[in-house]
Amino acid sequence: MHRLPKVLMLTAAVALATTVVAQQPLTMEANGVTLPYVDEGEGKPVVFVPAAIVDHRMWEPYSEAISQDHRFITYTQRYFGTEPWPDDGEQFSVETHAADLAAFIEALDAGPVYLVTWSYSGQIAPQVALAHPELVSGMVHYEPYVPSLVAEMPEERQAAIAEEGEKYGPGIEAVETGDEVQATKLFIEAVFQRSPGGFAQEPEYMRTIWLDNARTLPPWVNMTQPPISCDDLATLEQPTLLLKGEQADIYFESIVDFMAQCQPQAEVQVIPGVNHDGPVHAVEPFTAAILDFLAEH
Repeated sequence: MHRLPKVLMLTAAVALATTVVAQQPLTMEANGVTLPYVDEGEGKPVVFVPAAIVDHRMWEPYSEAISQDHRFITYTQRYFGTEPWPDDGEQFSVETHAADLAAFIEALDAGPVYLVTWSYSGQIAPQVALAHPELVSGMVHYEPYVPSLVAEMPEERQAAIAEEGEKYGPGIEAVETGDEVQATKLFIEAVFQRSPGGFAQEPEYMRTIWLDNARTLPPWVNMTQPPISCDDLATLEQPTLLLKGEQADIYFESIVDFMAQCQPQAEVQVIPGVNHDGPVHAVEPFTAAILDFLAEH
């Protein structure tokens, strides 16, 4: 197995915990919009797709370790980041972001790529793999957010997930009242299982990124989710690694386990000591899991 020495991975993580961003992004024209992106290293191209309420900066703690032996690529999705929107948000959807990602991969002209996702982007990557299998070599998902799969689960599990989902009520209410900053804080505290006020304890660079992207919450909350089914996922042939935190809540644990049932080629691993916050608070083990996956495939 390929393992980067711990000292290098820890150096990358610690450095980014006290700074916002070091790289100046390039820009790529894709699907009619301009997307900022970062491209470092050589080797297998690995595209890190941002989650909700963030942009390409969230993946910077991974750049040094991944780019040692691979081509590390990440980008900011349409409507995210700090640039003006191309419209009023009317095209904000998984379908738009999937089409943008496909166009971005094609514009890279690097052949098929590996995709690394977290949460929201965990339903974007499969959409691309389903529509354009020639563009995707494999996928690594950390606790993907694929709400359409819940309807296929047993009723008892659906009820437990619905009860768990009540913790997002205050955040949704803040969105409806137009307080996007407060909504962002409440959503992060809910999904990371934090006590009230816990947002202030998150790394400064992530707090900056989340608040810079607070304006994306209204269209994200109000968009229609695409109907990705277990039968759809079963047609995917790309090797897939599904990761969940040891303390994952019932929603994300259920999604990971269900996706593994749908995709016979998928492997499940658990990251110790974290929940949905793993990509922020478990950079080293997440990096190691990605590197091992790339070494095997």
